[in-house]
Amino acid sequence: MRAATLAVLVAGLAAARPLAGQTPSDPRLYLSIFGGYRATEQLWSLTDQPFAVFVPSSDSTILTGANVYDTLNLSRHIVPGFIIGVAGTYFPGPHLGFSGEFAFLGMDVESHCSIRQSQPAYPSDVDPSLCADLDGQVEGGSAVSVAVGFVARATPGKGTFPYIRASAGFIARDRSTIQMIGSYVNGDGIASVAVVDEQNPLKTAAQFTIGAGVSVSTGRGYELWLEGRDVIALLDRVSGPASPTDPTGTLFPPHGSRYFHNFVLALGLDVIFEQRRGHRY
Repeated sequence: MRAATLAVLVAGLAAARPLAGQTPSDPRLYLSIFGGYRATEQLWSLTDQPFAVFVPSSDSTILTGANVYDTLNLSRHIVPGFIIGVAGTYFPGPHLGFSGEFAFLGMDVESHCSIRQSQPAYPSDVDPSLCADLDGQVEGGSAVSVAVGFVARATPGKGTFPYIRASAGFIARDRSTIQMIGSYVNGDGIASVAVVDEQNPLKTAAQFTIGAGVSVSTGRGYELWLEGRDVIALLDRVSGPASPTDPTGTLFPPHGSRYFHNFVLALGLDVIFEQRRGHRY
């Protein structure tokens, strides 16, 4: 009786464990959900910029009309923030796969401003108030990215494996990276002035991603992964000083596009829909 029971237990263990000489299975098709944190990035700076003197007028703001200028130091950077997204990946072979990804990127921008007034300071000059409002001002913004690319993995079929990725696509933003609007209290209301502006802002542009990470199996049908990636996106930046003589007083500095590096640390969960069976040898 004991011999029969032992034989049944051994047979059960043999059925539960992979057969000797057989490689583990590896995922071929899976859907990923992920989140991450994006680092800050300096966009542009403008120093010693002459700026026309504004004074209050009833419920609005007007230029003095005199040939008098304050001097501004302006800068802007992207605020660190979180990202979320979904992706799908298919491996027709053991090492190289194809991926598609859709992600939402928080892209708030923060402005900074300092001022040196004309001497002597012009009476009722509101430029210091505009600059104070801009200094530390954070404008909420967001962007979405769509990309397709390749994923290459080492040691497929193992419980833990490293991988690298490369992808290309586009990114669309809902705000300008150059426009700055300052406000101040004028009587019982709030008056606003466009301190810096641009025509035809770039809101949709190309982006490229390179990354590397490690994936860990958490049981049948699931994997966790940790990845560092560099999202290289084309953004507008100020490229030089503006003429302060625009009739509106607003600064329209020259600007151009440049690729910026956005470093992201992401954590994701893969839901596996299809696996390749291991091979006997």
